[in-house]
Amino acid sequence: MTTSEASTSKNVQKPKNLEPVETFEFHNSFIEDTNNGLYFNNVYFPEEVLVMILGYVDPKEILKASLVCKKWCNIIKSDSFWFALYSRVYGEKPKKLPWYVYYCLFSSNYFDQNLIKNGNGQDKYEHWRIIRNGGDGFAIEDPPAGADPLPLDTPEFDGKTSCFATSYGECDKFQEISLENNPLMQLILNKFKPHMYLSEWAAGRFDCGCTYILQCKLYGKKLPEEPSPQTFRRKGRDYSEVSLGIDSEKVLHIQRTGTRVEQWAGSTWSKVELVVKDYPDGVKSIVFQHQGCDTQFWAGHYGSKMAGGVLKILFDSIEP
Repeated sequence: MTTSEASTSKNVQKPKNLEPVETFEFHNSFIEDTNNGLYFNNVYFPEEVLVMILGYVDPKEILKASLVCKKWCNIIKSDSFWFALYSRVYGEKPKKLPWYVYYCLFSSNYFDQNLIKNGNGQDKYEHWRIIRNGGDGFAIEDPPAGADPLPLDTPEFDGKTSCFATSYGECDKFQEISLENNPLMQLILNKFKPHMYLSEWAAGRFDCGCTYILQCKLYGKKLPEEPSPQTFRRKGRDYSEVSLGIDSEKVLHIQRTGTRVEQWAGSTWSKVELVVKDYPDGVKSIVFQHQGCDTQFWAGHYGSKMAGGVLKILFDSIEP
């Protein structure tokens, strides 16, 4: 591909002058004056049959079919079409939500799926961005040192046995879920405020107290891109760190929770959960952030341990 072709390709992928999410409106149904769209090789198909056939088209591709004619467009962009699809797939009565909400449910991975990757450090620090690497920095332990093994029957761990461990200085990192290139999801967050569910398992060592904090931060734009984390070794362990000015970005909403493990009371894993319900319009970035450290200022990795991070946008929390 030539330079000019690559440039043209980029321009096609990122169209300009799109309607802002705040003022965007869907068009009304087209007025149909013929049975165009119901004849195939001069054979008439009742609309009910066409609806059934279209219901088996891949939802990710179905909007392309709406360009065939007005009849198809009206069917595909109707609430009743998506109500029927939802009932068939989930076996439940659908809520009276606009068609595009169900389209987003079926065509994207945003709803009801864990958006956090590499939650146990099985891939080292991939997908994570480290903000602060205090003390002796983050470490990945497999199995956890000085704490109980991860329960293998816990779905969040997906059979993994490793965890992140923190030190005597504040250790803080995050993952970002950007919605910047999905204006439809931005619109749904603005209008319906689906709940965001965050959770993670945390533990301390049997011999040292520690603190753990879980935060959800919502931003009105994608965070600045940073250079790839640099991996280095310290005292025989691998570390990764980037310098990131996340705290300098304007936060639309922040919510946090956490736990403190007292001295000699650690080693047991407990689940920390957070539900974000009331947040402002304009969210384009969701940040899952956790941090920890020990309470005794001991060299090494005596701080809180964490594993099995989860971030989900809950479809069932949406109300008409």
